[in-house]
Amino acid sequence: MEDLKCISLVWLARADLSNLNSGEGSGNLNELKTYDHGRKPYISGQSTRTAIFETMARSYPDKFLCTPELPCTNVRECWGCDIRGFLATEEDVGGQRRWSPLKVSPGLGQIPGEIVTDLLTRSSTVEKKERKSTDMRIAHVQMMNNIYRFGLVIDMANIGLVRVPRMEGKGKEQHFAGWEEAVHIPAEERAERVRAVLDAVFNLSGFAKQARAAASLSPDVVLMTFQPAYNQRGLKALELNGRGEVKLDLLRYALQEHRELGHEVLFGYTPEVVSNGDQVIALVEAEGVAVWPVHRVFARAREMVAG
Repeated sequence: MEDLKCISLVWLARADLSNLNSGEGSGNLNELKTYDHGRKPYISGQSTRTAIFETMARSYPDKFLCTPELPCTNVRECWGCDIRGFLATEEDVGGQRRWSPLKVSPGLGQIPGEIVTDLLTRSSTVEKKERKSTDMRIAHVQMMNNIYRFGLVIDMANIGLVRVPRMEGKGKEQHFAGWEEAVHIPAEERAERVRAVLDAVFNLSGFAKQARAAASLSPDVVLMTFQPAYNQRGLKALELNGRGEVKLDLLRYALQEHRELGHEVLFGYTPEVVSNGDQVIALVEAEGVAVWPVHRVFARAREMVAG
């Protein structure tokens, strides 16, 4: 595991009619976040990160020792401060900052579609001294069904690691003398945190708009790579065209690049998600990568992280 510096995931998730990330809205309209001139929905990277951490905290509540608003800055013991990162301000000092070793892209809807507006009503009877009255509230919610593409990169080397500058000398003679490791958790603890991230992606839930509505955004099709150097390449590998077909040239290029760089590649597939599934399977297998059910990909990833 010490040679493993990066795990990269790109996945597709098919969601039925839903509103998983809203904009500001206006009046009683719950407006869907869209891009491409309003033709496609998207889910912000912040919302995706929040959902991943909510899913992790559901399984490991004792490992999250604080909230994002009031970080404890205990990278050694708090998974939230370690993996989520933080900005903790201090009066008259400035503060402490930690960059997250977990980078997440927005979930981009891949297919142009029609927005459906749902009418929601809520009524209640209010008793007053003089009479009973009915309180009626009306709201409109925009929804769309789509296939979303997500990207995630885990910076393995920086999980549970904090380096601080070592300064020597005084006054004008002070100079930088290298880095010291203030925190460096053992390899088995780092592996446990990485496995928890993988589990959270596999079981992904916790989006703000899922409070009352069920919509799965866990991977239906996934490309996962294990790399000896950190980079964010290949995150467009599962891009779709407007007909719901995987762009085969992009996928072929990504697979060939990973192979030539010596990366370990895993590919998981669920039928009836993309329109050219047979061609995708044939291409992946032709590039020397086995096609597995998604759950087997994540099981194998957990084994590889354990080393």
